Amino acid sequence: MKPSIPHALLLAAALAFALPSAASATCSYCGSSGYGSCPYAKCHKHTDAGGDKCMFCGSSSYGSCSLSPHGKHEHGYGHGKCRFCGSSSFGSCSYAPGGHHEH
Repeated sequence: MKPSIPHALLLAAALAFALPSAASATCSYCGSSGYGSCPYAKCHKHTDAGGDKCMFCGSSSYGSCSLSPHGKHEHGYGHGKCRFCGSSSFGSCSYAPGGHHEH
């Protein structure tokens, strides 16, 4: 007699492969899914520049970031907002290291 796998377990396994997760972000330099030190990155921090969350810590907020090399959350490119404050406007930005909104 073959052992049977409950349908709920099969469904859960299928969903785990089908749905993206927050942990799927990976460092652009080494492929790690962690945050913190990276020996391969220029700034020596794991960096994931592909999303709308902070590329150094994964937070969706703006402001101070202890893992960022410049001390501020920096979100990835391509979401139409300033990478440092989330504004869709242009001009000066108190969060950006350069003082201007960066899209």
